[in-house]
Amino acid sequence: KNVVDSRSVIQSLVIESDTNANLILENVQGSNSYYKDGNQKLNGKEDFGPGYTVWYTSNKNVSFDAIWTNLNKISYRGRKITKLAMHFNAATYDSNGDHYILISQNPYNGFMLQGFYLNELTMNMYYDNGEKVNFENGTAYLAVASLNAYKDKVRWGQETTRVISGGKALGLYGSSVSYHDGNSLYSDKANSNDATGKDRAVLGNWDYSPSDVYPNEAELTNANIPDNWNSFTSLDRYYGAGLIALSGDTLKLNIFVNHDGMPSDSHPWNGQWFNVGTVIPETPDINKPK
Repeated sequence: KNVVDSRSVIQSLVIESDTNANLILENVQGSNSYYKDGNQKLNGKEDFGPGYTVWYTSNKNVSFDAIWTNLNKISYRGRKITKLAMHFNAATYDSNGDHYILISQNPYNGFMLQGFYLNELTMNMYYDNGEKVNFENGTAYLAVASLNAYKDKVRWGQETTRVISGGKALGLYGSSVSYHDGNSLYSDKANSNDATGKDRAVLGNWDYSPSDVYPNEAELTNANIPDNWNSFTSLDRYYGAGLIALSGDTLKLNIFVNHDGMPSDSHPWNGQWFNVGTVIPETPDINKPK
């Protein structure tokens, strides 16, 4: 069974917004330019507070450890988790645009990749005694949100999260994002701009002109896209979300944009905002599982 309803999931993991978290970067390889930022716009529109920026230099590959401590808003089965560690193994797309990574000091906000994809992201959580958190099957889920897909002449790409190990990908009823073979989550059809080219995902006025959309755009695009679903406070975040059912103490993910089927007159989209929460976005009553 690769699809679940939000009401059927037993969730014992809690990750909430934590503005008092501390973030450090260690073991930075392949970048000689990384620094603290005062404010970041991870979805291009809203302010998410401070974090780090890591720039690409001349190396195609960049790796580092991001370590969050002083955590007070993460727990599993009621036991406080005080440290989160992510190892980034990143590589650049072959493109002429900017290449950088934004990592929020607030772990709830996640990170943004521009011109980079992650061959592997390794994630571990720790209790205050240094013990790794070990998740029992069926008790802990991450909601992977903001999985945009674009299929037009301006940009083409399906933002994808693939589970390598430590979990199982699951679709969420009513979402545009679905489970695919290989333990992957992405939207088959465009879910961000509607078939007329209007930006629906964040209502950021990134609208297209009629010449930017294909004659068969309606076939390439989901119908009835909820307005502003990719805003951090939206009640429709389920629309761009999938789930990962966690198991064990180490989660490994492959995070990238899939450009399959891109026509020669379009352009690859090479950015994505990765964020995970534990409030599983509530699915609408449509198509509720029997």
